[in-house]
Amino acid sequence: MTPADASITRTVLDKYESRIQEDLKMLDDNLRILAALPCIDIFGLDDAVLNRATALALAGIAPKPFDHAILAAILVTAQRLWERGERGLSFCETDADLQPWGRYGDPKPELRAAYDQAHLWVCADFTLTQPTRRPDFQ
Repeated sequence: MTPADASITRTVLDKYESRIQEDLKMLDDNLRILAALPCIDIFGLDDAVLNRATALALAGIAPKPFDHAILAAILVTAQRLWERGERGLSFCETDADLQPWGRYGDPKPELRAAYDQAHLWVCADFTLTQPTRRPDFQ
């Protein structure tokens, strides 16, 4: 690497690092803004969620410990909404580990069953249109 290339690279990396530092300084404020939005519901992990996370871990449904908690929170919340009369529940899941299909569209039966039991249709993007909901899905 030439000295000129090294200088350019260092300049780019310094700008990148500076931007990251600015973003980190604003993180708390950004989280407060998000938390104040009426469409965001922040909740703690209660006993039902923690019990479900343990059951998911023991069943081997989600591969990573953090995924157990996330999946449990999603499933318990969906079930609670269903019990309150909400219907047509859809959810966007972009984490491949928690999608009920594999890389090539092959099903993950245990994960699909967990979502189905919670009456939760899982979509691959935020338009909530793909995959198309099955007509018999409740």
